[in-house]
Amino acid sequence: MTTFPGEPKRIAAFRMELAAAIPRFPNNGASLRALQQKPLGELLIDFFNWRIRYVGARPRAVVIDPLASASADRGAKQGIIVPFLEKVRRGDDLTPHLSLQPHTRGFSPNSGVRGAPVEQRGADKDFMLNTMGYHHLHPSVTIEPGGFATRTDEILLAHVTRDAFTVIGLFGHSVFETHPDGSLSPERARSWKAFDEHSTRGAPSGSVVVQGLIATSGHSLQVVFMAQRYARQIIGTDALIDTADFQRDFFEQAGFQPPSKPKFEWLKHHLDLGVLEQKSNAACIFSKGLN
Repeated sequence: MTTFPGEPKRIAAFRMELAAAIPRFPNNGASLRALQQKPLGELLIDFFNWRIRYVGARPRAVVIDPLASASADRGAKQGIIVPFLEKVRRGDDLTPHLSLQPHTRGFSPNSGVRGAPVEQRGADKDFMLNTMGYHHLHPSVTIEPGGFATRTDEILLAHVTRDAFTVIGLFGHSVFETHPDGSLSPERARSWKAFDEHSTRGAPSGSVVVQGLIATSGHSLQVVFMAQRYARQIIGTDALIDTADFQRDFFEQAGFQPPSKPKFEWLKHHLDLGVLEQKSNAACIFSKGLN
């Protein structure tokens, strides 16, 4: 187990659990060691960057953005998205409709490295999600034997929160394409136009709107700041865990009698699927284990 000088055993074990959970590309010992050798704050950035690419399964209100409502081909597209949006309202698992990449490409040590193989550069980033805050989904409700939705040319862009699923619009698959000369495909240009209108709507004339800030690493700045905040909270709390005052207050607030020899550990399940839509704070990241 990789540890740092003075690092508490609980935090070291927690880092190893996080490192093992993130799918790696390439999936080999070197990529695992790259994760294991990261301090907690940096590792949480990679974990959150991977996990926000999923959508937690819970019922949501469906909102059709005015841009999508005004689309000239909305009527023709209704048959494609109506059954899918019913799944959203019911709270069905939308993982089959998401990109397949997060299943195997949660982290790449070569992401952003100049000279690295092309397929590994940016393999662990969803730049549309990081810059626009939009998930892209395949709205077909036909599920293939492999468990994923049939891939068609239609891509649905949506802004997803814990309670609402806002449809930005339907786009062709070329929404991801940039021409060799650096110009955007028509569908990609249309998505940026929709993003600009959606994110500036309601802003007073002449105001400054800050959009989609990302770090030089390609991570969302919201993810970076959240990871740093969580790391500080974990490290600060861990230093108090073995004190009598902390343990007394902890069990009093939990409402039950403390065991004679409590054993505490950090667990990742509060950071897992369902608590990170749109990079919101998880309610709690500390769990208890009792002897």
